[in-house]
Formats: sequence, structure tokens, C-alpha cells
Amino acid sequence: MIVCGDLMIRVLLIQGQGSQTLVHDLTGRMEVDLVQSSSVQGGQIQAAKGSFDIILAPGPGSYECLELAYLPALLTWNQSVRSSGTSTVFLLYSPAGESLVITDISAGIVPVEPGPESVRTLISAFRQASSRGRLERSFRTGYDLQSRVIASMPLAYLSLENGLIVGCNPACEQLSGRSSESLIGSPFSDLIRAEEDPGVRYGAILHTSHEGTIPVRIHHPLGSDSGNFQSGMLFLEDRREPEQLTASLRDTERECREKLWLSETLVLKFAPDGIITFANNATLRCFGYTELGLLGNHISLLLPSGLDPQASPLSLFLGVANESEPTAIHIMEHLRSNGGKIYIAWTTKAYYTSSGELTGLLCIGTDMTDQTPEGEGRISTRIWRDRVIDGTDVLPEVFDAILQACIEIAREGREGKPVGTAFLVGDREAVMARSRQLILNPFYGHPAEMRTIIKKDVREMLKEYALLDGAFVVSGDGMLEAAGRYITVDASEASLPKGMGTRHSSTAAITTVTRTVGLVVSESGGRVSVIKDGKIVKVIG
Repeated sequence: MIVCGDLMIRVLLIQGQGSQTLVHDLTGRMEVDLVQSSSVQGGQIQAAKGSFDIILAPGPGSYECLELAYLPALLTWNQSVRSSGTSTVFLLYSPAGESLVITDISAGIVPVEPGPESVRTLISAFRQASSRGRLERSFRTGYDLQSRVIASMPLAYLSLENGLIVGCNPACEQLSGRSSESLIGSPFSDLIRAEEDPGVRYGAILHTSHEGTIPVRIHHPLGSDSGNFQSGMLFLEDRREPEQLTASLRDTERECREKLWLSETLVLKFAPDGIITFANNATLRCFGYTELGLLGNHISLLLPSGLDPQASPLSLFLGVANESEPTAIHIMEHLRSNGGKIYIAWTTKAYYTSSGELTGLLCIGTDMTDQTPEGEGRISTRIWRDRVIDGTDVLPEVFDAILQACIEIAREGREGKPVGTAFLVGDREAVMARSRQLILNPFYGHPAEMRTIIKKDVREMLKEYALLDGAFVVSGDGMLEAAGRYITVDASEASLPKGMGTRHSSTAAITTVTRTVGLVVSESGGRVSVIKDGKIVKVIG
């Protein structure tokens, strides 16, 4: 049995002179799926019932009743079989003396000499013919698939030869408003007017509707003439919607810049080197500068002079940009043009290239400054303070005074060294019952006027006692009750983010069993955490 790959070869033999030799070789010396027919008409009927890999038909000098119309009819049959998409191969056989000549209509002549090698020659001829048939079928399948893909794709397609359009798809007809009959055969230059820029390849496709011309981008795959568009495949991208979007984007950008300029929210942008590149009107008013007086200057112009010289001003804003704590209010101290202090709560977005290089920072801010009775600026807590002290005996002015003291301790430390401490504000008796002294209480026995946290000189004194281990205890009305208190509540149940130390966990623990509010100054990060009911509710950095 002749097998090509995993498929057995099916052979249709039209009987003629020399056919008996073929039958003898095919059936006597090898096994094939052989079907015989006495005439071409009969062979056509057999072929209509089932497909064949090879059709063996008598050639000139072999057909017993050779007619003038026989060969044209045979060639027409071959053409119809090929156009049907099957991989059937036609072979003609003719006797030549003692030899038998096999003629492949497409591939040439294969002489089959009598003898033991004839079977091998036939097998080789059959395999070559069958393989070529399958290869042609594969090509036709690929071409048909490509044609179907091109026909169904939404991108307009054109095929060119010598500057003339020889093929197009329905999308091209729809885009141009022309039928394929009117497109095929027409010069490409009549349809497209290409722009001069070869990198972009915009043009205008001539449209027969009322739209006139349509902007398109011309894509030319590898193998096409990308310079003059003479031959090859072209794809036309409709650019009407992108052009409209680009125009709309330009209008939107202008409107956004106008709104940013007129907005009461502070908007500040600066480059990686710290040079200010944009500041809206609200920012200029807040800091007391004109646009010319601020743009082009370094961001350090807006920062207090007492900052750590080792800390880059850019790193302060980057720290805000990289902060993931959702409850954090990042309030930074700044200087106005007249030297006055203001406090701005910033939300910062850092922009990077694909390689990770910083390209700039955009900062959105809110002025959080209040004026103290002494006329100094301090952080405003009005928008969130009431939720923190709700359900406690802590007075608003007491909370603000302690928060200001914590911020000063976090920023200044003591003698240039960072300091960490904690304040427990409100519910004095419950807090004292759940804590004990580590040292002698420095506030015991002093009159009330020397212990009230509202006074500025008392707050200055706290910076000395902040060096002591333990926490401060403050009553809800602002009386300093104790310093150096050790919290005796079990801190294992406190639920805080990772990285928090014992000062934070013990403060969180005592707020779960009392109605106190905890404020913790972080020694390592210089941040102030506000804790209530065992949770961090605000972070000021």
C-alpha cells in the first residue's frame, strides 16, 4: 500500500493503451486504493463521488479512440478540479516502446522503464505528485485565509501593482465611498494625496460623500514600496476620530490650565532639580509672591531655614508622594515672602520615565494655617479634629496646643537630636489607674497655672521632659498631670501597621480601654500619629 505520511494515496485510472501495465504494477507489486474507469466521462462521475489524490489518464498515443476534443476536455477537467480547491494531481501515461512515460502536467515527464525498478519509480512519482498537491492545497488554504482576514478586517486594504490598484477590501470601499469596480484599475495617486512627512505618512483619501476628504495614515508592511507606493500591500487608517480627539484634548488642556489658575486649591509643580515650573494664582497669593518672583526659583525658597542640611528639599516632597498610609495628612511648614510661617497639607504625585528616571513633581495643597492668640501661624485642625475628640472630655484648644507641641518636638528634637515621646490626653483618672511612674513625677504639687498646656512657655518646657522615658498624661482641660508614665495595659492586642514600635503599640493599647486620645512623636521618622480606640486615625508628617 502506498502511504504518503499518514494518508493512503487514492488513484483513479482511466483505461487506455498501456493501462494494463500500470494495473499490473499497481496491484501486483504494490497496494493502492485503485479505482478504474473505461472513459473520461466515467472517470468524471467517479471523481464526483469521492476525491482522489492522483488521476491517471491516457495521454497522446494511449487513448484507444483518441478524439481531437479529448485533450482539451482533459485539460478543462484538470482546471475545474484545481479551481475547486482540492489537491488532486493529473498524471498522463503514454507507451514509449517498452517503456511507459508518466507526464505530470505541472511538473514534467517521468520515464518508467520496465524491470524491478519500475515500481519504485512509480511510487516516487506518486509521492512527489501527492506532496506537491498537498503543498498547493496548503498555499491555497493560506491564501484563502489571508483573503478572508483582509476582507473582514476593519482597516482599509489596498493592493498595488505599478501604481495601479489591483485589490481592495470592503472596508476600503466603505471608507472611500467607491465600489471595488471603480477602485480596481485606477491609479493610486488619484485616490490618495500623500503628505511630505515620510515618518508620519498622513494623506487625504478622496471620498465621494459630502465629507470631502478624510485624513488617513498609510501603513506599508515589509515588502511594499514605502517611498512612492507603486507596488505591494497598503493599509489605510482612518484618522478622523484621533484628529477630533487631539483637537478636543488641546481644548481640554487649555480649560484645565485656566481652571488650575483660577482654583482656590494650591497647585505647585517643580522639576527634579527643584526649580519651580508652575504655580497657580492661589499658590502665589498664599506665599505672597508674584508669578515672576516665584517661577524659576528653587523650591527651598518656600521652606524654613532650620531644616536638616543633610535632607534634600526634594526628598521631603518625595516622601509625601511615596507614602501609602491612607489616613495620613502630610502637613509641611513653609515660609511666606514676608518670613511668616504657614502650614500646607500636600498631596504629591511624582512622575517617572519608563526607565525609572524622575521627571517632575506635581503638588496639590491646602492651607492648614490658623492664627494663635499671640498672632503666630499654626496648623488648622478644624476639618478633622471634632471626629477625633468626639466622645472624650478633651477640649478643642487643648488638642490643638498638644498637637502643636508634638509637631515642634518632631521637627526640632532636642539639641539637634531626634526625640520620640507620647501624650495621653483626656480621661485622666482611667489613664493614671492603668499606668505607673518610671521616675518622680515632675509636675506633682505645682499650681495649675504652671501646668496648663495652653501657655506657650509651658509647651517649651515639655521639650525638656520629652527626653524622659514614658508618656505624658494631660487632662481634658489641659492640665499636665504627669510625665514619665509607664503604661501597664497589655499591648499584644493592639492592631497597628507593621514597623510601629512599643511606644505606638502601648499607646494604642491604652486607648482601647480608656477614652483618652494618644499622640505619638516618632523618633525615627519625625511624624506625629494620632491614635484613638486602638487605631491610628491621622498621621502628620
